[in-house]
Amino acid sequence: MNDAVRRQKDRATQLLTKGKLQPALEEFRRIAAAVPGELGARQKIAEILVRLGEVSAAVTEYAEVVRRYAEQGQFFKATALCRVILTLDPRHVATQQRLAELYASRRASSPSTLQAAAPLETASIPRVHAAPAQVEEEVFAIDIELEDLAFEAEAPPPPRDSLPSIPLFSSLSAAEVLAVLNGAMEARAFSAGETIVTEGEPGDAMYAIAQGSVVVLRQAQQVATMQEGDFFGEMALLSGAPRLATVMAQTDVVTLAFPRDAMGRLIAKHPGVKTALEQFYRERLLANLMRANALLQPLSEAQRVALAAAFQSCTFEPKEIILEEGGTGVAVFLLLRGRCAVFHRDPALGAYPDLVEGDAMGEISVAAQLPISATVMAKEPVVALRVPAEAFREIVLGNPDTRKHVLLLASQRLTRTAKQGLLAQTGDQRV
Repeated sequence: MNDAVRRQKDRATQLLTKGKLQPALEEFRRIAAAVPGELGARQKIAEILVRLGEVSAAVTEYAEVVRRYAEQGQFFKATALCRVILTLDPRHVATQQRLAELYASRRASSPSTLQAAAPLETASIPRVHAAPAQVEEEVFAIDIELEDLAFEAEAPPPPRDSLPSIPLFSSLSAAEVLAVLNGAMEARAFSAGETIVTEGEPGDAMYAIAQGSVVVLRQAQQVATMQEGDFFGEMALLSGAPRLATVMAQTDVVTLAFPRDAMGRLIAKHPGVKTALEQFYRERLLANLMRANALLQPLSEAQRVALAAAFQSCTFEPKEIILEEGGTGVAVFLLLRGRCAVFHRDPALGAYPDLVEGDAMGEISVAAQLPISATVMAKEPVVALRVPAEAFREIVLGNPDTRKHVLLLASQRLTRTAKQGLLAQTGDQRV
């Protein structure tokens, strides 16, 4: 944005702040005419038109902004503005239909690869005012002439294949995308510092960030930040587990919420949405786990896809036994959230360090096909991925690097257990 445009926007904003709607409208129109890609100015035009009571003109302007955001790859921002359009005119579905057609499944794309949405510009998502404001005729002095603005040529829209693949949505058909947008999604705005979801509470919705940024807190400690285009809350929504973290607005935030009840009704009508949602959920879980578990990092893309299809998510309450010493290893558990204690029936054998997020449990008994060597108990609410023994041996141990890692770990643990047993027999308390 050049200095002339920036000054012009500042003056137009001053007019708007003073309630001088018509003069502000004209100045934002001058900016939009000179710089077609200045979508913030175009959104202001639509917002002012709503306040002036010119709803039809506002819808037309919003639709143009949606088109441009969509062609820039800014799917969630375009989607949020579609909700504004439908608030103004529930019959206006053409814009959402076009958005759905642009971002629906492209069969050439790999459904197993998670791609982030393109970076989004900063521009406000307006809150619709119920009644038009008084129009003041006083003109605020503007010292920038139209000739001072550098006119920019508008770039042609990119080909559809160049648009980013949006997680979840790009694996749906156009009809399914439209059904989600119309029947299972709502825009929710939060002010900076406002809590969006709270750790430990039941999860009733999944969210995508359309504008702004959030912080993620675990036990009051910040562990991550998320930006426009990111999802959160899908685990609580789909697994039924309590919220695993608190998410708080870092800036003013607009989210797209997908409530559980609405998604359930939609899935009953469109079974393909359930398939896509489960695939999205599995890929998200696996992506989270891959960042924390070195064991899985050597897996090839094909092996990761196979692993994502093989696991089941499961939850455990505090003091619930996950693996029992002496039992048969029928599955491997990959710890996503929570902490587990590891101990032997015989206290003299000692205990192992707690298992934490990213750790595996049961992999030794499955790999070596031996009885489970120690009991694993949840110390707090736990979420884990359960991989059946046969699938773990075929997929994970099928990779030479991970197989070597598991066998080395098995040798170390078995040696440690044997040493502890010997020390217990001789009365030596050294560890």
